[in-house]
Amino acid sequence: MFRPMRRDKKAMTQSHMDDLIKSGEYGDLAVLDTNGYPYAVPVNYVSDDTHIYIHCALEGSKLDAIAANNKVSFTIVGHHAIVASRFSSDFESVICFGKAYLIEDQAEKIELLKKFIYKYSPDFEVGGIKYVGTDFMKTKMIAIEIEHKTGKTNIENA
Repeated sequence: MFRPMRRDKKAMTQSHMDDLIKSGEYGDLAVLDTNGYPYAVPVNYVSDDTHIYIHCALEGSKLDAIAANNKVSFTIVGHHAIVASRFSSDFESVICFGKAYLIEDQAEKIELLKKFIYKYSPDFEVGGIKYVGTDFMKTKMIAIEIEHKTGKTNIENA
């Protein structure tokens, strides 16, 4: 179903992929929009061993696209640096493929939103948790169940 990596000597180990997914700052969610065009948007996210979670507004392009076709991909780029002397770049990236769905359970959504606070605003936990408690209903939560992932790295001496 998924094409094997062409340059498999650059393939990441499973643990390296898992570490990058966990530590990544943002990722690009790619969907097929309702007009049949690819649509990729950078988003903040949190993850666990089997899912990536994204929060968004109550309506919009992402939600419309997922409602029409829930197959998505999610790309995370870790380290990246141009290495001019090698006419190349050092990089690491992971692409996750899966099916997206909405988290409907309010308690689960609140716990996931708290994870965003812990990841992105750890110095403001008290205010962030209060914010989540009062404004969670203004947010949709998308879960991506990871079905396949592939990682590639080109970091010299890594």
